[in-house]
Amino acid sequence: MPVRNLQILLMVMFVSVACCVQAERLKYAGKIGYAIGLIEQNYVEEVDPQALYLGAMEGIVSQLDQNSAFIPPQKYKEFQEVIEQQFGGIGILIEGPPAVERLTVVAPILGSPAFNAGMQPGDVVLEINGESTEGLQAMDATLKMRGKVGEAVALKVKHLDSSLPEVLIIIRDDVQVDSVFGDRIKANSEWDFFLEEDSRIAYIRVSLFGERTTDEFRAALGGIKDRAQALVIDLRYNPGGILTSAVDMCDMLLDRGVIVSTKGRNGRMASERTADSEVLLPQSIPVVVVINGDSASASEIMAACLKDSGRAKLAGQRSYGKGTVQQVFDLLDNQTAIKVTTAKFYRPNGQNIHRSAKSTEADEWGVTPDQELTLQLSPLQELYLQKRWNSRGDPRNTSAAEKPPAPRCAGDPQLTKVLDYLQATLLE
Repeated sequence: MPVRNLQILLMVMFVSVACCVQAERLKYAGKIGYAIGLIEQNYVEEVDPQALYLGAMEGIVSQLDQNSAFIPPQKYKEFQEVIEQQFGGIGILIEGPPAVERLTVVAPILGSPAFNAGMQPGDVVLEINGESTEGLQAMDATLKMRGKVGEAVALKVKHLDSSLPEVLIIIRDDVQVDSVFGDRIKANSEWDFFLEEDSRIAYIRVSLFGERTTDEFRAALGGIKDRAQALVIDLRYNPGGILTSAVDMCDMLLDRGVIVSTKGRNGRMASERTADSEVLLPQSIPVVVVINGDSASASEIMAACLKDSGRAKLAGQRSYGKGTVQQVFDLLDNQTAIKVTTAKFYRPNGQNIHRSAKSTEADEWGVTPDQELTLQLSPLQELYLQKRWNSRGDPRNTSAAEKPPAPRCAGDPQLTKVLDYLQATLLE
């Protein structure tokens, strides 16, 4: 057979196989579309085909694991904003019923329009653009306050120190949300990354792993490396985020070894990340990572990596146990997406930290602190911890009248335990 004919035959075979695969995929899409059409035409009441499509997508993804999800239009933008750490709004963290009786400011984001307008923790928001907030949930209020950059939103606010409400006209702007924090904010709105109780010990809290977290963490390390004799990395309540951010941050602290590996379907190795020799903090400086039951995913990767490599001790309580990797795929409309579990990640010691639906407390999952640094907080202590962070993140508190010395790491018994450990270590 002539070579040209053989080439044509192979090409025809390739196209036929591709068409067969595509047809197999499209037959399900066709069935879904056909079902939506039947319902739209025959259901006893008029229905929105878009709503049927969104419901179908929810149903499809519900057949996967608990960490896979369909992201509908109303959540798509919010999801992108969290990862990108930027959104258009006024910049306040709020809580609503049933946690509080009325919509209440937890804290204004540093440097945001709300912060510059004088909003304070504890302010009660009575109205948004003339509409009462009575019974309004925090999520619904957030949507009302967000909008186009440059447009105004009117808030009727009752401050804690005033009996009369005040109407604030606040111009929306691009709000950048930090993910790396220090021990306390200074009067100039910069973070102090050294513990108030012991200026030899640096403290860096990471709230999530977003697109800007790596640069924020690098800057924090750059600011402490010449003074710090020990470092605390606080990953409590960190739900995770971008895997590569956690990997890059581990690389800043390690000069060798595996950081994390991922395995896909059938246990096939998908990737393995190792540390290079360049570090941003001397290896002689002791490190303690603090975690709790809400530390998940990327935060567990960082904690496990630093523990398994011998670079850090772990404190706090057992982590959440999410050992799977999700990849987000934008759908064709650019308004929806699916988040799908594509791999499992493994810590340097070879263990997968994932907690399945059948796992018990006796099973091996999550990341466990070192025994001498383990401490469980009560729900009340956890509440005080959140209040401590909010208070120490507001620069207005730096100008308050001189107060009597507070107990060591007041409101944070886990950090107190870490402080005692590191001070004893530095004396050795």
